[in-house]
Amino acid sequence: MNTSTKIWMCLGGIALVALGVLCIAHPGDTILSLAWALGLTLLVSGCSTFGVWVTLRAINPFNSLTFLTALLQVFLGVLLIINPAPLAIALPFVFAFWVLFEGVELAIDSFNYKRLGFRTWWLLCLLGLLAAVAGCYGLFCDPVASAKVLAWIVGVAIILDGVGYWVKVAAINRVQQKMNRVANRIREAVDIEDVEEVK
Repeated sequence: MNTSTKIWMCLGGIALVALGVLCIAHPGDTILSLAWALGLTLLVSGCSTFGVWVTLRAINPFNSLTFLTALLQVFLGVLLIINPAPLAIALPFVFAFWVLFEGVELAIDSFNYKRLGFRTWWLLCLLGLLAAVAGCYGLFCDPVASAKVLAWIVGVAIILDGVGYWVKVAAINRVQQKMNRVANRIREAVDIEDVEEVK
C-alpha cells in the first residue's frame, strides 16, 4: 500500500475520533443529526424502491403497493430532512423503550437458561432487570438521559471505527515488513545459487 494511502487512512481515523468526541460532547446535536440521517436514508430508499417499481411495472402492472411504499418513504425522508426535530425528540423514547423491552426479554430468558442448567442464569436475570430499570428511567423519568446515552453510544462507535483505521494501518505495515523480509530471503537464496553455478 502507498504511503499516501496510509496517511489518508490515519487522517480519516483522526477525523472519525474527533467526530466521535463531538458526538459525545454535544448529545443534542447528535440526536438531531441521527434524525436527519434517518431522513436521508428513507429518501434514498424511497428513490431506489421507485426505481424497482419502474423496472417491474412492465412485468407486473398491478404493483401499485411498491409505488405507494416508495412515495411514503420519499415523503417521510423529505419531511425528516426539512424538519428532523420531531424524530429527534422521539428517538430517546424509542431507545429507552427498546432497552426496556430487551431487559425484560433477557430477564425472562434467564429462567430458560436456569432450566437448562446454566449456573450463572441469575447474572443474566440481574442484567435484564437492570436494563429494564434503565429503560423505565429513560422512558418515564429522564428522556434527556436516554438522549445522552444514545449520543454516547454513537460517539463511542465512531471513535472505535476511527481507531480501527489506525489498527488497519499498523497491520498493513506489519504485513509489508514480513513480505519484504521474505522477499529479501528469496533474493539472497537466488544470489547464492547464482554464485555457486558460476563456481
